[in-house]
Amino acid sequence: MRTCVTLIIFSLIYTSLSYGQCIPDPKYTQPGIYPDSATGLPPAVATYEYNAVFTAVIPADTIVSPFPRMNIDSIGVAQITGLPEGFQAIPNRPSGYWLGGTSGCMLIAGNPTESQTGVYPLSITVVGYMGGLGLPFPYEITYYSLTILPASAYGIDEKVNALRLQAFPNPFTGMISLAFYAREKGIYSCRIVDATGRLLQTQTLDVIPGENTGLVDGSALAPGIYFCALSRKDGKDFSIIRLIKP
Repeated sequence: MRTCVTLIIFSLIYTSLSYGQCIPDPKYTQPGIYPDSATGLPPAVATYEYNAVFTAVIPADTIVSPFPRMNIDSIGVAQITGLPEGFQAIPNRPSGYWLGGTSGCMLIAGNPTESQTGVYPLSITVVGYMGGLGLPFPYEITYYSLTILPASAYGIDEKVNALRLQAFPNPFTGMISLAFYAREKGIYSCRIVDATGRLLQTQTLDVIPGENTGLVDGSALAPGIYFCALSRKDGKDFSIIRLIKP
């Protein structure tokens, strides 16, 4: 398998689950990073438990210039810096390393407070051992971040993915097309907030049961990271998605 070492580290997914030991997601079999840097980690919400899982899919071999193809002995996470206070990174193996040709996972978990709202850039130090050399090959991943949003801005009572909200294009420059699934008819509120939870735009959508679409005008927004929060007026359904304007 010819795979550049900078592209093989993680198949990253995020799920909601009870705090504890994570389980690698078996549906991910190809080396790579999922989601990509434009999608990133889902945001945390102050006062609500946060759980996200990295699933690591390690190839059996790779090529690291100027060396020929080598078997991968193991790849793992040596260090994660930048997590908010009280958050933990817990691998399913105590060493934090996984053998070549296998899968593993790491749980990111915490209970954020209102005082922790903001954006936390993460630095993930990944180290690979290859070809039986016993020499470490370190690599730094710096394009993930964790955002904590204030609970007061939303009044969240449901999981943040209830509506299966998607946005296209993302990153965006002007108009944003939203696609989502609603269980019931109703009036929904669509709010655009910045990374601190400051409300920038709001509009209402008349939603029917099933698949729905809507348009949001992001042309007046400055370059940066934003969140689109879609919720039913009675608060029964809620979804939030990260948006990036380059």
